[in-house]
Amino acid sequence: MNLKEMLNFADRIVFEKTGQHLDDLQEAVLKGTVQHETYKHVAKDFDCSESRVRNAASQLWQLLSEYLGEDVNKKNFRSAMERFQVSNVSNFAQNVSEQHISGSFNICGEGRHPPDISNSYNDEKSNSKPTKTLHQDLSEMPELGDFYDRTLELQTLTTWILQQNCRLITLTGISGIGKTSLAVKLVQQIKDEFEYALWFTLDEFPTIDKFQSNVTQLFSQSENLDSSPTNQKRLPLIKYLQKHRCLIVLDDIHNLFGSGELAGKYKPQYEEYRCLFKQIEKLSHPCCFLLVG
Repeated sequence: MNLKEMLNFADRIVFEKTGQHLDDLQEAVLKGTVQHETYKHVAKDFDCSESRVRNAASQLWQLLSEYLGEDVNKKNFRSAMERFQVSNVSNFAQNVSEQHISGSFNICGEGRHPPDISNSYNDEKSNSKPTKTLHQDLSEMPELGDFYDRTLELQTLTTWILQQNCRLITLTGISGIGKTSLAVKLVQQIKDEFEYALWFTLDEFPTIDKFQSNVTQLFSQSENLDSSPTNQKRLPLIKYLQKHRCLIVLDDIHNLFGSGELAGKYKPQYEEYRCLFKQIEKLSHPCCFLLVG
């Protein structure tokens, strides 16, 4: 976990325990702890007394200890957070495995790598090669920033996508563990293996009709650019997926599901996404959908 991920994780814990987010002093304490600074140094930077910093730290360690189920202090803060993260993600995966759209759930072997990777709907292997014309719309893809080394996950995902031709892969887990960063790194490494590399955020699409319309319009426009202009009628999304090798990332898919629910319980307005994912599962095509929770 990098600093930002740990702060996000700690903020979530404090909010669940107190109903309030980390204040500036608490955040300064955690930053100083991760950066191996003394309380005296933190107090100087924050322009307050050392005793105030120690009191804030003591309250934080108590809250984190109660939530994580072990004694948390300045010395073991990072390791305690990572241990709980791995344990919690593993439990999440076990609970989701029977309900998730994938039907199968796989966790990478080394516990230090937190995001859960679900591989589903292996397609028959295809020898088709992408054309030289590449169409990429990655304007919604976040900047990578700090990246925690996840060599095993990257190798696994690359194998599933480029060698096993998996149709649908999900990255799921608790907030702040680096799912999006892993997806960004993966896309950067393999995007040129595809005719189309596209990144979308679910917040952009209140309905599945808008999502499919947006994607099919992009396909239609790029096809017209690559050939003589025509008045050809726009095809259904699956028809474009069958014609072109595409890598499509759909971020923030946790918004599809009801609050407090595990994967599998769609919100009413997003129920039709289930049909789309089933279609991606059952029909033959050379594309990969990467869903980031």
